[in-house]
Amino acid sequence: MRLFFVGCLLLLSSGAAAQSRWILSAGPEWQPYVGGQFVGGRIRGEFDLLKQDKPFRLRMELGTYWEPTQDDFGTSLVDGSTFSRTRQTMDVSFGFSAAVSPLPRARFAPYITLGVLARQTWIHGFDARFPAGGQPTYSRFSGTLGELAYPVGLGIRARIGSRVLQFELRRFLAEHRNGLMVGTRLPF
Repeated sequence: MRLFFVGCLLLLSSGAAAQSRWILSAGPEWQPYVGGQFVGGRIRGEFDLLKQDKPFRLRMELGTYWEPTQDDFGTSLVDGSTFSRTRQTMDVSFGFSAAVSPLPRARFAPYITLGVLARQTWIHGFDARFPAGGQPTYSRFSGTLGELAYPVGLGIRARIGSRVLQFELRRFLAEHRNGLMVGTRLPF
């Protein structure tokens, strides 16, 4: 994991051509739920299909999400039983996103974005439930799910010297997952 972050920092610190259409972004992603949140990381590559200096941008993107094994425990509000849960999730996504910016050539250009992604998710975990005065139940689960995801977000593109940085806050509508991505244009 440290190697991943060091690689991203080196990429961000190297010089890049401002006219490149390729963007590499990485950042944390979290999914709130009652009692806490699951946290993971996403890395995403994007290719601008239209010129970057226009108010409307169309991007093709490919990304992946990885969540380390996480544990959760608590008390059910429904029946008062206690539970323990462990899970790990990973996904691969591909799709298109569009962005609109009122100031596309400005040094700091805000934008809004929305997209549609085809996503394949793999999940593995374990549940244990301990009812008050009853027999405990245990279950393992492992599976895969193909679905469409609809990210919406706000971002800002900053031109600092010859470097273009992008900061984007995204929310996946169906599962209420949030992400904060930091990206830069690649030197090719």
